[in-house]
Order: sequence, then structure tokens, then C-alpha cells
Amino acid sequence: MIVANSLPSSSAINVFAQSNPRIEQENHHVKSHEIEMGVDELSGDRIAYNLNSYLVRDVTSNETKDITSNYTNETTIPGPTIIVNEGDEVIITLVNEMGWGYPGVHTHGAHYKITSDGTLKELNKVSDQAASPTKPFTVKWDAANGTAGSWPFHDHTIGRNVLGKSMDGLETVGLFSSIIINPSDGKVNALINGVPKQVNVSDIDKDYILFVNDDVFWGTEVDYSKGGKHTQLGTNPTLTAANNSIVRFNIQSTGNEFHNFTMDNIEWLSPGTNKVINSHIIGPLANHVFTIEANKNSSYYDNSTINLLGGMKGDFVISDSLDAQVFENSVNKEVV
Repeated sequence: MIVANSLPSSSAINVFAQSNPRIEQENHHVKSHEIEMGVDELSGDRIAYNLNSYLVRDVTSNETKDITSNYTNETTIPGPTIIVNEGDEVIITLVNEMGWGYPGVHTHGAHYKITSDGTLKELNKVSDQAASPTKPFTVKWDAANGTAGSWPFHDHTIGRNVLGKSMDGLETVGLFSSIIINPSDGKVNALINGVPKQVNVSDIDKDYILFVNDDVFWGTEVDYSKGGKHTQLGTNPTLTAANNSIVRFNIQSTGNEFHNFTMDNIEWLSPGTNKVINSHIIGPLANHVFTIEANKNSSYYDNSTINLLGGMKGDFVISDSLDAQVFENSVNKEVV
């Protein structure tokens, strides 16, 4: 049960979850992503992020584009996916919409000053960095050169017991999402028709964001053929792609277990190599990213007996290989 608590004063330090807390931000940025996110309660004792506004400002020209409409206005699991390029800055103002507790936001991968660590003074030795019921909290992240990849962000400040002594936060109940940092040269490695190649990020038709929880997958997709529309896919979702399109899988993990992410009939490149694989072991708050040409139907799952029996599995479907009605019925439309 989730208990409304005050900011904890002490805790064991979760070293594994920390990332780049003392790296100074760059002084020069290409674009500034100015985001307001809320935190609210869902049914079933779940808590999650929502998106209130998202502006992208060109730092040189000061021209601003509002992309809020690319996202749902609902509180969702995972929360809103943030997509930037190396050289960009991210400014997130977190608003506590619950009326209790002190939620925060902590990222992996991106750089930030210690004042944007999104943790508690017990850990960062500077200040408690969370949103109270009456006061939002703002963090700044730097997508500096060398940070390209897909990285989780999550809560790190709400305790889980009556004494408020847990530093783990509440990411496991829903307070998690992903920041995708595209490389500054605009190219990623991919397996295209069985051949390792570099492809342009601009040629990616869809991003799938799959969070591996202890017993279920949570999914989001970003469809660039629809102007970057973000769609929440619910649990163990069916992923769809046009035949021969380029798609990127962003696999993240929350919870406390290790999982063997596997796909039938599909292979991809092990990151940073030309080694072809069809499975990858992923642990808590880790990530695994790969890009492929979509030309085969498949299933994805955690290749462990207990989780397979529990239904931790989804389908990957090439859309023009299906009858339209079958396709419509096959898609998991559950939105949390």
C-alpha cells in the first residue's frame, strides 16, 4: 500500500540507479525542450506522470514550437517519452497533482548539475529535489555529446513505507518513462535485410518504447509518419509496422528482476557491434536499443518459463499482411 509520507531523512543509497550527477551542463545548446509534467494517481494504487505542456525553442532564433498535441493529456504508464538530439537542453517542471507526497524525476544518460539530480539531500548532499503539493520543482538536463541512446527516467523521492525510509522511489508502480537522445550526426546502426548498415534517424518510421516490469511489458509508440504522434499501448501490446519500414525498439527495465528479452523470427545488432542476436538479458533500470527493417511477423517475450506462463508476451505485426478487421481486433487498446 502506498503511504503519504514526508520527505525521508535517511536511507540506504541505491548506487546503481545514479547517473552523471556532478557533470556540469554545456553552456551552448541547439534547442531547449521546455516541459511541464504532472504526477497523479491512477486506479490500483498506481502513480504516473502526465504531460501538461511541451515547447521546443530554437536557442539561436528563439522560435518556439508547441508539440503538446503530439501527446495524450491523460496520466499514463509509461509517462511521456522525451525525444531530443545531442546538443539539446531539457527543462522539466514537475507539478504534484496528488495533494500529498513529494514525487521527483531522476534520469540516466543525460548530464546535469547536482541540483538537478532529482533525489533527496540524504543522497545528493545538497537539497531535497521533489515537487511538494504546493510547490513545483524544476530540473535541467543536458543531452551533451556522447549521451546518445535511450535512457529511463523515474521517481527517486517518494518513500514506500510509513517511516519514509526508502530511497528507491515509486518507479515500479508507474512513475517511469524514457528519454531518447538521438546522435548529433543523425545516424544509427541497424540490421537491414540481414545486413548491418547505418541509417538516418529521419528514416525511422516508428519508435517503440517497451518497459519490462517484473511481470508485464508496458508500451508506447511514436509514429513519425503521423508527425511524431505518441500513443500509449498499454500492457503486453501488439506492435504494428508497415512492411519494409524502419523501426527502432527502445527496451527499458524497471523492477527488481533480470529478463531475457527475445523475439521469434527477428534478429538485430548487439549495440556497438555487428554481432547478430535475437535475445538480450536486461536488468533493473537498464536499457537495450536496436533498429531493424520491419518485414516479418514476430512475437516478443521474456524467455523465462514463469513469465511466459504468466502471459508476458506480445506480437509484432506487419500491418499489410493482415486483413483489416483482424488487425483491428488484434491491437491491444488498453490505455492506462
